[in-house]
Amino acid sequence: MKTTGPIDGKFTFTSHEAGDHSICLSTNYTSWFSHTHIRLYLDVVVGSTKADVEHDRSHVSELAAKVRDLNNKLEDIRREQQYQREREADYRDLSEATNARAVWYSLVQIVVLIGTCAWQLRHLKVSNFLLLYYLTSWYSQRFFEDRKMR
Repeated sequence: MKTTGPIDGKFTFTSHEAGDHSICLSTNYTSWFSHTHIRLYLDVVVGSTKADVEHDRSHVSELAAKVRDLNNKLEDIRREQQYQREREADYRDLSEATNARAVWYSLVQIVVLIGTCAWQLRHLKVSNFLLLYYLTSWYSQRFFEDRKMR
């Protein structure tokens, strides 16, 4: 960077990048043999100073575009999350309704099973009693008749 500062006063140099910098000073006096004395007071301050406004302004439009893009992406993410919440609520309702129907179906099966068991026990009890009665009477008749014949 080649910069010419004022003849008398302060000169400020701000670097946009960190690193080692060289300072080269020269005078406007062209006479080799002049007896003019030049006093130079050099005060180097290293550190952060005020922001470079011109450098920052060049990025404002670029940053604004990036912020708009990020806001649009954020809005898309919010819409997608809302859609997913609504889908999840619909599937949860459907799942709960299906589970309720499955519970009622199981209860109806249990009632039918108990009714069938009760009917079979009653029916088989009477049938078994009659079957047992006929078998024992037939067997006892044959047994006793068989004994009498001997």
